[in-house]
Amino acid sequence: MGEKKLLHNIGRMVPVGGAQNSEAAQIQQRLDAGRKEFNQLVQGVFTSVMKISALDLSLHDCMDRITGISDSVHTVSEKVVDASHRTEINMAEVVSVHESFTKNAIQISEASSEINEQMSASTAELNGIVVKSESTIRSSYEVKQDMEQLMSVLNSMNEVIKGINSISEETNILALNASIEAARAGEAGKGFAVVAQQIRSLADETRQLTVDMDGLVSRISSASQKSSDSLDKTVAELNEMQENLAKVLEINRSNEENLSDIVENVATIAASGEEIFSTVSSVQNQMNELNSDCMLLEEQVTAMSRVSGDLQSSVSPVKEVEKELDSAAKRMGVMVNDVFYMLDNQIFLNAVQSAVGAHQKWLGTLKSMVEERSSKPLQLDDTKCAFGHFYHAMKPRNRAVSEIWAGLGEKHRRFHGYGHSVISAIDRGDYDSAEREVGEAEKLSAELIADFNRIIEATKNLDARRQAVFQE
Repeated sequence: MGEKKLLHNIGRMVPVGGAQNSEAAQIQQRLDAGRKEFNQLVQGVFTSVMKISALDLSLHDCMDRITGISDSVHTVSEKVVDASHRTEINMAEVVSVHESFTKNAIQISEASSEINEQMSASTAELNGIVVKSESTIRSSYEVKQDMEQLMSVLNSMNEVIKGINSISEETNILALNASIEAARAGEAGKGFAVVAQQIRSLADETRQLTVDMDGLVSRISSASQKSSDSLDKTVAELNEMQENLAKVLEINRSNEENLSDIVENVATIAASGEEIFSTVSSVQNQMNELNSDCMLLEEQVTAMSRVSGDLQSSVSPVKEVEKELDSAAKRMGVMVNDVFYMLDNQIFLNAVQSAVGAHQKWLGTLKSMVEERSSKPLQLDDTKCAFGHFYHAMKPRNRAVSEIWAGLGEKHRRFHGYGHSVISAIDRGDYDSAEREVGEAEKLSAELIADFNRIIEATKNLDARRQAVFQE
């Protein structure tokens, strides 16, 4: 074998042999071993870049949740601190008001006791007035009886006066007749005429006295009648007053009983107020402690925000590592076009088969989000998913695969686009739209999996014919 052909075979990885070429065979074996190591390295790099992308997605989701939690805790902390501060101020006012209330309750209790004593004294005085009123009524009845007896005597006196008047009239007539007869008797009747004149004068005086006595008795009778009427009215008013006094006394006794209950209740309230005041004072002390704890919580939340920021800075290198690994994968993708670095069909086949599993898992996550109506961490960048890194780095050259491979990019990009639309629909609560988008994603997924299966089948056929996927 000529030197030029030998170098061509070595460069094309065409097996060389023979004792005379043992050194060339050893070189080729070493190169073949290196190519296999390179294949393993490529596989490791793609595995690493896929894992680092998944890690970056997970870390960013965690960071977003931590930031959200931190913001929520900070907001809640501010509200708690503000509420604690306002509660502390309110508690101070409550303590002040309750202290004043307790003092007032004690004063009311003492005043109520004094009023109760005064009510008791008033009841005793009213009882005395009722007793005196009863005595006055009895006396009034006795006076009325005496007045009735006086009226009876006056009536009798009127009868006597009438009798005396009648006798006086008859005596006057008799004296007149006697005077007439004495005049007829002449000298012999003069003595009898004098007697008759005296009797007539006595009758006139008697009549005058009875007239005067009749006027006096009439006046006494009129005055007595007025006194009797006035006494009747007085007795009636005394009876009415006694009834009113009885009502007042009953009301007073009822008020006294009620006031006694009020005194007991106010005393209980005052005692309870002192206990409540003690409790409120204790609560105020606890609120002061709580306020201190809230201030400490606010400091811890602030520290948590700083830690979140530090963690964000710590996570940022992961993205840089991902970029570097992706860049390395793309450079390897260029290198595999060289026959010396050409990727084995099996490694390509394994990557496509893994892509099918990752693709189905991604779709399952999307469907579960719609079912649960809640967003989850999901890789939305079609260049950073498990298949995306490999697809954008590797360009198969064999037409049996390359034509199908070229059509995957747009479909794969559209497929990941459904992730954006579904999450957006869920966030705005439009679950019907989210379900429709998932339905469209399933249709496109079926097309992608069909393409993947065609690529897998074509790769197997090429491998059976000992042809390389990355060789024209």
